[in-house]
Amino acid sequence: MDFDELEKYRTGKSEDGHDQFSVPIKPDEDGLLGRECSNEDCETKYFKISLEVDDAYGKEIEDFSQLELTCPYCGNADNMQHLHTTEQIEWIKSMMMRGIHKTFQNIMARSFPKRPKPKGGMFSISMEFQPGTLPSVRHYAEEKLKQEVVCDRCRFRYAIYGVSFHCPLCSAGNILQHLERSAETIRILISESARIGSEHGQKVAQAMLGNALEDVVGLFEGFLKYAYQYAIRKSSSKEDADKLIQKIRTNFQRLSGAEEIFRRDLSIEIFYGLDAVERDALEIAFAKRHVLTHNLGLIDAKFKIKAQTWNRVSSELEIEADEIKRSLETVRKVVAHVLSEIVPT
Repeated sequence: MDFDELEKYRTGKSEDGHDQFSVPIKPDEDGLLGRECSNEDCETKYFKISLEVDDAYGKEIEDFSQLELTCPYCGNADNMQHLHTTEQIEWIKSMMMRGIHKTFQNIMARSFPKRPKPKGGMFSISMEFQPGTLPSVRHYAEEKLKQEVVCDRCRFRYAIYGVSFHCPLCSAGNILQHLERSAETIRILISESARIGSEHGQKVAQAMLGNALEDVVGLFEGFLKYAYQYAIRKSSSKEDADKLIQKIRTNFQRLSGAEEIFRRDLSIEIFYGLDAVERDALEIAFAKRHVLTHNLGLIDAKFKIKAQTWNRVSSELEIEADEIKRSLETVRKVVAHVLSEIVPT
């Protein structure tokens, strides 16, 4: 691309007299274009958006290139043109630098054309321009993101790392979509354990149920950690937020640990609406997960007292599908409540 080619992308001059260009960036093979949050405190930053908008929502958009987008991670809103990724900017810079060098070489080549050597005369001077190697254009490709989301509200398609709190287009809080998707995956694991057990034995079925229970605890810990980080960064300075987040460690693997942190730092009662039976059942489920993870699935004295079970110490822990289903629904209820307190829908 030389300046003759760049000319078609010229959009005018800035207020201080500099030339302005609008260079088109092509989406990836999935039709998604990379964007990067302009909020310096946003840690994840990178996401991708579709260039197509649902007809029902698109009628309200006059110029897609000037849309205000919302960062799916931190909720920061900014103009589309302020969200170019670092890689995109470096790619454009490298193309323009190559164009500058190529244009200069063309000027020099026209100024010093090749001429036949003069004949006769005692002295002669000739000058010839030899073009050098042009600077290379920086390689550019959008990153691969596994999580693709379609907003329930506006049907906009985008891709993210992990989970998102907002739709980039309509800004609606949509982390509940991720919660429901994760919960459904665990339900499938639970339901499939019976079939797998009939084919490969009860030992395998118990292993699948154990994995499902691990995932229930992981769902509780993971979503509450994301919710806490999002909320604390909204309410505290970056320095204070970083200190508080570092203190979390494994506290969210314990119900009382998560309860204390949310109550102290955010004034949120995470178990609001749960009765004593649900809370006790969830405590036992989390205790079983601890036995599975840290004691090879063998009951220890601590669990025996906590669960008030008649099972002998060192005997194998039994896990029931219905118990995990109930634990999953309780965790889902707790997390949904916390998210409703933090993220506007």
